[in-house]
Amino acid sequence: MKQTEFIPASSRETFAASLLRYINTDLPKLDRHGRVWEPVATDAMLFECGRLDSLSILHLIARVEELTGRPVADHLVVMKHFRTVEAMTAAFWDNAHS
Repeated sequence: MKQTEFIPASSRETFAASLLRYINTDLPKLDRHGRVWEPVATDAMLFECGRLDSLSILHLIARVEELTGRPVADHLVVMKHFRTVEAMTAAFWDNAHS
């Protein structure tokens, strides 16, 4: 299977939109429980609504790394940074580009 090459996001808005699209489109395809996922908005509480679990967070970290072009430091892998797309944007885009 051919892997898609990802180009890092060029702006804060592109980063947030790409994450949201990944969460709403790609993560559901990876769900090992076969659940139906309703689309979420950038302020949706991802753990609380059941969108993220221990496996999907690993996929999401990989996508953040692809979009930023940088590895996610271990000390940043805490729930507060992954609660919402807005939180991820602040933690991983804003901090990297300030």
